[in-house]
Amino acid sequence: MRVYLHRNFLLSFLASFISLFGTKLLMISYVAYVFKESGSATLAAIVFAADWVANLFIGLLGAQYIDRKNAKQLLIWLNVAAAAITLLFLGFTDPDLFVYAVLIIFARALLKSAVSNARVKALVQFFTKKETDTFSPVFNASFPLAMALAGAVGAFILEFVDFSVVVWVDAVAFLVAAGLMALVRPNQARLAESMKMAEGESKGSLQGVRSAFGIIKRSEPIASAVFYIVLSVTAFQATYESLITVIPKVWYGYGESGTALFFTFESISVIAGTFVYQYLNRRKVITDANSRTVNLAVAVAMTALYLAMPVFGNNIFLCIAAFSLMVLGGEVIWVHQFKEMIAHTPDAKVSSVVGLQTAIGYSLMAVFAFVFARGMDSLGVDRTVYLNIALTVALIAGWEFLRRGRRTARSTARTVPTRAPELAPEEVRSA
Repeated sequence: MRVYLHRNFLLSFLASFISLFGTKLLMISYVAYVFKESGSATLAAIVFAADWVANLFIGLLGAQYIDRKNAKQLLIWLNVAAAAITLLFLGFTDPDLFVYAVLIIFARALLKSAVSNARVKALVQFFTKKETDTFSPVFNASFPLAMALAGAVGAFILEFVDFSVVVWVDAVAFLVAAGLMALVRPNQARLAESMKMAEGESKGSLQGVRSAFGIIKRSEPIASAVFYIVLSVTAFQATYESLITVIPKVWYGYGESGTALFFTFESISVIAGTFVYQYLNRRKVITDANSRTVNLAVAVAMTALYLAMPVFGNNIFLCIAAFSLMVLGGEVIWVHQFKEMIAHTPDAKVSSVVGLQTAIGYSLMAVFAFVFARGMDSLGVDRTVYLNIALTVALIAGWEFLRRGRRTARSTARTVPTRAPELAPEEVRSA
């Protein structure tokens, strides 16, 4: 554990966690409020969708700009701006002003998404290459951990305080994160190298997206990482976050306490999954060579656990156990693939590649959450879960079949001998 006492890691991780915690606390509290007032999972999903879709704009239009900037300075000013936008929410907490509240959430989400991309850039400006490889899996865990803890707190907080208090907490969280980032001391050699490499990258947004897509397309490790990260935030995370909102009420009648219980176990599972991965990876149990096998094995186990949740509908202990193991498996896939993506992406394009992945993932996350919520409203919880599982299986099978076909094609191309060109009659005589 001593390796994680690194000054820059602690400051940047805490800044990231506090900023994300405040953001998700406001989001989840507002979603719980909307669901409580309307009883509609669809309206609640619209709030999540407004937050997630913002990642599309930053991933496609802003990531190239972030790649050319000093991550520390950018993170300070983005957090300050997010605090100011958040305070606007104080004037739009009335349920009748739902549309305006969603617009503010979208504006906050744009800033939050930019913060997330700048955090990725910080990984190659704050640390040495070896430290980046060590810290990237744990650094990325701040997002699901903050979301889970915010869910546990947010489910209860409205019972004891006014919603405006949550808004103030979120604004203060952004300011604290800005203060912590001001204390970070970037690795000057990596910072100078990163800025120099990015000097010639002043492309338009469309060219930047094409360049990032080209990097993903040409590198199988990066392409695989993008697929499994997108899968984890769509078929799994987006749907079980929507599920958490309603199943304690639908299955158990525990209301807010049931929601808080599931989010609490999610946070524990996220921590466990992160450090289980680090333990196995540092001992070479999970490597590049067996990455595909690990992905498939964990994804199959997660799918089976997801399938069991409706079956355990009358036993909250079994359901929480299945849910916790599913989240743990998802975290193992998430952190491993995030590490692989950072490790194989050029430093000058790391924000662009991750931004494109984020744009794809969270745009689809919004779609999955909305469709899943509509399914729960119209088809029921159990049937919607089963349909989601069928889609997950189809996606994994299709992707692995495609990868196998490409691998076979490359192998064939390498083994076919190159035929020597035939000589012309004149060349034969002269020989």
